[in-house]
Amino acid sequence: MNFAFNKNSSLIWILLLASGCVRELIPVNNGYKPKPVIWALFNLDSTVGITTTGNTGIDDDNVVNMPNASMYIYENGVKVDSLLSQNITGTRQLHSFIIKPKSLKNYKLVIANKTTSLSGEFQMPNTLLKPLEIKLTQGENAQLTYTLFDDVTFNDAYQFMVEIHHFGLLIDTATTDTINKSYAFINYYTKYDEPSLNTNFLGINPPSPSGFTFPVTDNLFNGKNKSFLFTLQNPVSNIFMRFRTPVVGAPIRDKLICTQQYVLIKCRKISPEYYKFINSENKNNDIFGTPYFNPTNVYGNITNGLGLIAGMTERTDTVWIRK
Repeated sequence: MNFAFNKNSSLIWILLLASGCVRELIPVNNGYKPKPVIWALFNLDSTVGITTTGNTGIDDDNVVNMPNASMYIYENGVKVDSLLSQNITGTRQLHSFIIKPKSLKNYKLVIANKTTSLSGEFQMPNTLLKPLEIKLTQGENAQLTYTLFDDVTFNDAYQFMVEIHHFGLLIDTATTDTINKSYAFINYYTKYDEPSLNTNFLGINPPSPSGFTFPVTDNLFNGKNKSFLFTLQNPVSNIFMRFRTPVVGAPIRDKLICTQQYVLIKCRKISPEYYKFINSENKNNDIFGTPYFNPTNVYGNITNGLGLIAGMTERTDTVWIRK
């Protein structure tokens, strides 16, 4: 019997012959080991809530158990708050502190027991000041302009949520009966118009009605005035048609006569750590399911653990259309 070997087949034979004495491979990568997960998003002038949980190892019963842990918050190197005898497990828990973060202060979180020590730190953003200008035009493609002055002393990013609130009298067009004297609904912005920064909004998940936009870093306008533009539906008329689906029959058009309308703009300024987290998470979402899928590590800044400690500040402004 003749045997013809090439490099690949000879390698297979060597592996087969050696398989009887080779032990089963056991992953030793740290990613397979259970680790505590920390989520701490500090909001300016609001009390701090820190959420803890834990990831799972190779086996379902290989979970995090960090009992009798002490939690300390330091402000510019000075301990300002603490919680003792806390337990971190695979179950999500909220740990509430009484401290209220201050602008431009450095904060460090330390969580430790006899065997494990976790830590993370960041700098709080400065107070978000009143915008320099808020302007709204009218029409089916009305434009909302929100102009702010960026803080040159801090490398930050901005997020927005824009809504138009409508209140008024809802009437059944078929019977002319009044359905609701205090009817309310919300229109969310339909398009973000920021050509020079539009790449920041690429992503598999568009902004949800209840969520903020993908953050825009201040790298291109640090220390300068910056106008953000939103395209909204703001018709001149105060009459809107609302569709209602009855239990039986075709949909019915109801008429809303607006007595009050206003635009609500929520602006949020976030620290670089939070921006890096959102940006890295979004990159994974963008490429998931494509031929070029190559997962990247989601940013975190918790030493000896997983998760994030970061800061933000936000403000809400209102532009009245009808009072």
